Amino acid sequence: MEIKIILGSIAVFLALGSSYLYIKDIFRGNTKPHIYTWLIWSIVTVLAFLGQWFSGGGPGSWTTGVTAVITIGIFFLSLKYGTKDITKFDKVCLALALISIIPWLITNNILWSVVLASFTDVVGFFPTMRKTWNAPHSESLGSMFFDAFKHGLSIASLKTYSITTWLYPLSVLVIKIIIIGEILFLRKVRNVEKS
Repeated sequence: MEIKIILGSIAVFLALGSSYLYIKDIFRGNTKPHIYTWLIWSIVTVLAFLGQWFSGGGPGSWTTGVTAVITIGIFFLSLKYGTKDITKFDKVCLALALISIIPWLITNNILWSVVLASFTDVVGFFPTMRKTWNAPHSESLGSMFFDAFKHGLSIASLKTYSITTWLYPLSVLVIKIIIIGEILFLRKVRNVEKS
C-alpha cells in the first residue's frame, strides 16, 4: 500500500478521534462551540475539500472531506449546546466566508476561493480564541492536539502539492498550534492565580 494512502487513512482516523473527543465534551457540558465559528468553518472546510479534491489532493484531501461533514454536524450541535455571544466581528467573518465562494463561481477556478477560504478560516478562529481567552477550559485540548497532528499528516499525504491543496491544512495546523499554546498558557496562569 502506498505511504500516502496509509498517512491519509491515519489522518482520517485522527479526524474521527478528535471529533469524538470534542463531541463528547459538548454533551458533557465541558465544551461550548461558538455558533458562528462552526458555521464559518462549515463553509470554508467544504470549499477547501472541493479545492483539494479537484486539484488532485488524493489521500490528503480525505481528512478535509471527513472534517467538512463533521464540522457541519458540530455546527448543528452548536445551535443547542454552543455559545451564542455574537459580535459584529463574528458577522464580518461570516460575510468573508460567504464572499470566498464568489471567485470560484465567477472564474470557475477554485484557487482564489481556497485562498480566501483559508484566510477566512484563520479569521474564523478569532471568536473561538476570544472565547478561550475568557474561558480557557471551554475548549477540548485533546481534540486540538488530535487536529494539529491530523492536519500535519494530511499535508504529508497529499498526492499533488499546490497552493490549492496545502494552503488550507497548513493554515489550520498553524492556528491550532497557536490555540493550544493559548489554552496551555491561560490554564497555567489562571491556576496559579487561584492558588
